[in-house]
Amino acid sequence: MREVLLALAADLRAGRLPDDEGGSPEGLAAVREALDLRWATRNEEREQALREALGRMAAFLRAGVRDPLRRALTGDADHLREGAATAVGAVEDLEFFLREPLTPDETHNLVPVVQQVTREFTADWEIAVRLRASDRPVRAHIHRDSFMDALYLLLHNAGQFGGGKTIDVTVAEADGEAVVAVRDHGAGFTPEALERAHDLFYSTTESGLGLGIPFARKVVESLGGDIELRNPQDGGAEVRVSLPLA
Repeated sequence: MREVLLALAADLRAGRLPDDEGGSPEGLAAVREALDLRWATRNEEREQALREALGRMAAFLRAGVRDPLRRALTGDADHLREGAATAVGAVEDLEFFLREPLTPDETHNLVPVVQQVTREFTADWEIAVRLRASDRPVRAHIHRDSFMDALYLLLHNAGQFGGGKTIDVTVAEADGEAVVAVRDHGAGFTPEALERAHDLFYSTTESGLGLGIPFARKVVESLGGDIELRNPQDGGAEVRVSLPLA
């Protein structure tokens, strides 16, 4: 029995499920059958996720690179410059999402940091942001630029799925943590989105690349924090960022 278990463990560590030639005890045969069923299911899930990722990447490249360049090649010099700028911007967006978050470098009061991001977001997208912040400093050890990038992505997501309505942002201390909450007033997360929003390339819109929330989560976790998605009882969707207080 011990030898059989060790052999099974070795095969699983190597990423393979061995064939059963009928020599396993009844209990191990049942374990092997359950593993086989789950193995096949996981393979199907991985293949489906890969197809979704490739589909979203292809759609992004068509809309962001191929189509602008095609229009540019059939137009005048202004169209050429515009198409080239759009294509370069799309490639830079991909490079942005592929960057690894930088490690925390210093302690910041999150209140003025969040204020700056909300001002920049409002200026770019003309969507109002209502900010409620603690009267006292809310300090956390962060990499300032990476944190600002992550928060901007969460605001962009709230603006898109909140239908352009005012976004509510709060900055406070809660339960020994620094908390930044971003809330929209749209339809809220679907049950599937609550489960899969952190997955790379998952999006509920055809034009979405599905990298915003995963990138924000990667940044926040690199800072020792966490991101929670929820639907408040009185409507909308909320993303809650929590970081250790400094």
